[in-house]
Amino acid sequence: MAKPLLQGAFLTVLTLFGGLAIGFLLGTTLYNVLPGSTIENPLPMHITLAALPALVGFLAGGAAWGIGMGRLAGATETRRLAIAGMAGFGPVVLSVALFLSVIEPPLLANFGASTGIHRIFTLVFVPSAFLIAGISAWAIGRGLRNNALAVSLFWRVGLAAGVSFLLINLIMEASGWVVGAPGAGERFTMLTVMGLGNVGAAFVGGGVMALRLRKTE
Repeated sequence: MAKPLLQGAFLTVLTLFGGLAIGFLLGTTLYNVLPGSTIENPLPMHITLAALPALVGFLAGGAAWGIGMGRLAGATETRRLAIAGMAGFGPVVLSVALFLSVIEPPLLANFGASTGIHRIFTLVFVPSAFLIAGISAWAIGRGLRNNALAVSLFWRVGLAAGVSFLLINLIMEASGWVVGAPGAGERFTMLTVMGLGNVGAAFVGGGVMALRLRKTE
């Protein structure tokens, strides 16, 4: 039981976050070497060009994750699972990020003072972790041509990821890492909590997913 759990956990973190990290580094490097590029006054063309390798890393990580998870289930349709990994992970992450960029400002403006920025953060990012993990896992189930498995993965992996993010968030709060608190910006509290929460969600969600996939062999 422990072996597939750890395999799925590390596979998820290494492929998805590895793809994002490599893509970000390549995009940043390309942007820095483009003639006339500056941080203070970025040009739309430069941003677009730098985003291309970032997108490639993003998709490559999703493809590797899909193939790896498929192998844990004993599947051999590499191309189909690569597409499932890319289609399941990339679009939902971008959609959730866009949605959050739209709803966060009014939520903070209307409820930040009374509810607390840290509570708004929890309110939006815990469901986001659930949706990203659940839909990504669902896509792999579809890639395996098993609709019942896809639905099972959606709920199991989504809930595992959402609860993991919530627990990490609460532990960080109890340790003094409170999003929106005085001095939080100086030590990048939001990015730290969000990063650790996402890694934890991916680790636990990946482990739960691997255990479920092993039962389909």
